[in-house]
Amino acid sequence: PAGPGDAAAIGALAVRAWSAAYAGVLADEVLAALDPAEQARDWRDYLADLPPGDRVWVIEADGRVAGFARTGPCSDTDLPAGTGEVHGLYVEPARVGTGLGRTLFAHAVADLAGRHDPVVLWHFVGNERAARFYDRAGFALDGGRRPGDRGADELRRRRAR
Repeated sequence: PAGPGDAAAIGALAVRAWSAAYAGVLADEVLAALDPAEQARDWRDYLADLPPGDRVWVIEADGRVAGFARTGPCSDTDLPAGTGEVHGLYVEPARVGTGLGRTLFAHAVADLAGRHDPVVLWHFVGNERAARFYDRAGFALDGGRRPGDRGADELRRRRAR
C-alpha cells in the first residue's frame, strides 16, 4: 500500500507516465502543464486522508517506485451499487512491457474484486496500448462512454466474470 511518503515518487511518475502514454491522445499543452511538484502535493494530501474504500498500491523495482494503481468504489450511476473501479494504473515508461504493470494490476484488481462486484475501469479513446492491455486482462468494452475533462473521451470496460 502507498502512503504519504510515496507522494513525491508517485507525482513524478504520474507526469512521466502521462507524458509517454498520452502523447498524441491528449493535447500537447495539457501534457506540458503537468507539474511533478503539484502532483506530489495532491498525492500527499490524498494519501494522508484516503477516502473510505479507496486504495493506492505501488510496485517497486531497484528500490524505487516503478508503478502505482488506485482503486475504489465506482460512482457511475448506470451501474449496480457495489461496483468497484480501477481509477488508474501507471508504470514507469521505461518499464512498460516488463510485467510490472500486469503484476500490479492483478494485485489491485484482486483486492478490489474482494470488496466490489462488478469491477470496471475507464481509458482514453485513442489509447490503444491500454485497450490491448485491458483486453488481455479480461476487461471488455461495455458501451460506457463519457467526455473526458482533459479533452479526450473515455471508454468504460468491465471485467468478465
